[in-house]
Amino acid sequence: MPLRVVRFAPVFFRSLDELLPEGRTAEGFPSATDFLMFDLPPARDLLAADFEGCTVVVPPGGMVRVFIGAGLLVPYFALFAVLAGDGAVEVLDIAISRE
Repeated sequence: MPLRVVRFAPVFFRSLDELLPEGRTAEGFPSATDFLMFDLPPARDLLAADFEGCTVVVPPGGMVRVFIGAGLLVPYFALFAVLAGDGAVEVLDIAISRE
C-alpha cells in the first residue's frame, strides 16, 4: 500500500501552541518546536504507512481515529485524525501528557 499524505489542520497548531511553551523550559520541558522536530515525525510516518492499523476509532462507530504515542521528549501524546475524501490523513487535534 502506498504512503498516505498526512496533513495537519490549523487547529492542530493552535492546540500545540497552547500545550507546549514557545521555548524549552528551565526544567527541560520541550517547546512546541522541539515536539515538531523530534516527536511528531515518527508518528506522522506511522500514520502515512498504516493509518487504520496504528489508530483506533473514538468513539466506537465514529469517524475520528486516535493515534497514541510515546515521545522522546514528551511522555505520551495523542493525535486525533480523520481520513479525508482524497485519501489523505488529516490530523485535527493533539493532546499531550506532562507526566
